[in-house]
Amino acid sequence: MAVSRRVPIRTCVACQTAFGKKGLLRVVRDPETGLAEFDPTGKRPGRGAYVCASVECVLLSVKRKAFERSLKASGCNAELSSHLASACAESADPPPPDAVS
Repeated sequence: MAVSRRVPIRTCVACQTAFGKKGLLRVVRDPETGLAEFDPTGKRPGRGAYVCASVECVLLSVKRKAFERSLKASGCNAELSSHLASACAESADPPPPDAVS
């Protein structure tokens, strides 16, 4: 009998839709500096917030200042939104034909 693993569920700060943790992008507030930074590994320490891997949700979260509210940070820089937008573009690219099994 196969054992099913529990999939952690997180909510997007922009559209409030619940997804599996692997399908979202994580932004973390560094405990030492207090700055919000993109966490591509999803394992950095600190308070985290999640956003969908779509450009629309990233722009909406920046417009609504959702990261500042969720992370309890004083401000998120423009560099963060550019990192998230590039991560969205990378996740939207289809896999190469030889990688499909």
